[in-house]
Amino acid sequence: MKIAYVSLGCPKNIIDLETILGGFGEHVEIVSDPTQADATLINTCAFIESSKRESIDSIFDILQIKTENPQHKVLVTGCLSQRYQEELITELPEVDGIFSMLDANKTAAQVRSFLQVENHTPVQRERITPLHYSYLRIAEGCNNRCSYCAIPLIKGRYQSRPKADILAEAQNLAQRGVKELIVVAQDTTFYGRDLPDNVALPEILFELNEIKGLEWIRLMYTHPAHWSDALIEAITGLDKVVKYIDLPIQHISDRVLKQMGRGVNRKQTVSLIDHLRQRIPGLVLRTSLIVGFPGETAEDFDELLQFIKDTGFERLGAFTYSHEEGTRAFSFSDDISDEVKADRQQQVMELQAEIAVKYNKSLIDKNLQVLIDQVDMDRKLAVGRTQWDAPEIDNSIQMPLPANVGEFYNVRVRSADIYDLFAELA
Repeated sequence: MKIAYVSLGCPKNIIDLETILGGFGEHVEIVSDPTQADATLINTCAFIESSKRESIDSIFDILQIKTENPQHKVLVTGCLSQRYQEELITELPEVDGIFSMLDANKTAAQVRSFLQVENHTPVQRERITPLHYSYLRIAEGCNNRCSYCAIPLIKGRYQSRPKADILAEAQNLAQRGVKELIVVAQDTTFYGRDLPDNVALPEILFELNEIKGLEWIRLMYTHPAHWSDALIEAITGLDKVVKYIDLPIQHISDRVLKQMGRGVNRKQTVSLIDHLRQRIPGLVLRTSLIVGFPGETAEDFDELLQFIKDTGFERLGAFTYSHEEGTRAFSFSDDISDEVKADRQQQVMELQAEIAVKYNKSLIDKNLQVLIDQVDMDRKLAVGRTQWDAPEIDNSIQMPLPANVGEFYNVRVRSADIYDLFAELA
């Protein structure tokens, strides 16, 4: 049997999809072209309205294949099917299978049973990322209950994975050639607080740092309310842990932060950022923001703009507020027009472009270590990243060939623009 897939959403979704695909074992061939497959698995996202639309559009795209080949099976997994399973079954009867997604291993077994595929070998993730980097999930679910966020409705309460399971998976990934391990969860800094043995994220990082073959360990999705001095010390002192922190703050106005239910205020956020930059030499900070939250005034937004200017985040993304049913904020009046939301988002990103290009130009004539992600033979270019850039979301470095995917190179930066550096071998 040949199975194709469509991957949507965040790195946690990628892990779920890799687990399902890995559950098929050797009896199934994974192919890239749905028209050449017996079935297509669409792993959906439902975080905000735009991601739901993208998921629905992808389902309809694959259903077009089914109209030409009625034997083609269309299967839907992921957050959309977890959140709206009954509605999808009713509205899309032409979809062959719609599976809930609280546990990827259970979903993998359900999909195998549906397709009548037997696999008696242990499930090993079928990697869809490049071979040299992989995501490692340390927990599922979330306890933060931010007023705008549907993740707890989809994934449930926070559940830390046992330390032994995390380390065994990391060891396996390293043995399979992974050089960069990207640690993810809905909130990585909350790890271990629901476990009885007082294990916490710094201990996980210390043990990951000892795994042979790993060279970069990247920490994503940290929450400003859950940092500790021990975690800062671990990031500072561990040579494999890259000096890059993903710290979504969402806003800076105290009034908006309280309405969002973030559990921190402006003073605490500023103090944490100052502390991180003082304690971790060479740190690059990434953040994400929400504009157009219900009740966000022009004054709140101006305060956010000034904070961005004063703080100078090296990496930043901004999203417009999405009014999600089932969340606490859904009862708030969605009182900011789409036009104003879009305008505020554009203002943030234009300001960030000025900050980013200034930072990137400060790197000209400096030597940097780069991990190559892809090679473009037509343009005779290699494209890679520094330790301060996560895959898919951050900057890239372009350099002339020769260079090999998955290898590290020392390069000298020759020029820069907003989102890219251009370099040559040092």
